[in-house]
Amino acid sequence: MQSLQPPQTAAPSDWQTHQLRVSQLNDWRLAGKLGFRGPDNGGSASVNWQQQQNNFQLQLSGPFGAGRATLSGNQQIAEMLYQDKLYRQTPQQLASQLIGVPLPVGALSWWARGLPSPDQETASSIATSPEGYASSFEQAGWQLSFSRYSETDAGSLPSKIIGTHQSSDNRRYSFKLVISDWSFAK
Repeated sequence: MQSLQPPQTAAPSDWQTHQLRVSQLNDWRLAGKLGFRGPDNGGSASVNWQQQQNNFQLQLSGPFGAGRATLSGNQQIAEMLYQDKLYRQTPQQLASQLIGVPLPVGALSWWARGLPSPDQETASSIATSPEGYASSFEQAGWQLSFSRYSETDAGSLPSKIIGTHQSSDNRRYSFKLVISDWSFAK
């Protein structure tokens, strides 16, 4: 008797090959739009993100309180210049302070590339496309959906990411990152 196996959406080797290739992209820039919503607020901003190894500079400009904010640092500590004031905390605390959404900025640098962060709890419910790209996974309390990929100089990378999070006190948060441009260090 033949046993029936459910079809896989991608061969494990395709996903593993994609993960390995994309995880080696450590010097990149992206530009796009970030939409965010929390229980008490929401908004959107233009985003320019530069990542160099573990260090980042994230510029947000848009309607949230008028003007521009610049966050720079690494996964442990960051500074934010906003409305002529300098703040220093963890990247997640600064993001939460600025937009009211507890975004794990360190993980977001991986999620932007369509990968689970190795610095967070292991991702679960990983679904992949036939090409071997992540279409969704859960990590750090966030459900992530990668609904669109674009061809870049470094291969296929996400161009639309949606994340939702339900906190322990039943508050709902979400973000949408639409990436219009990727560039890479030569």
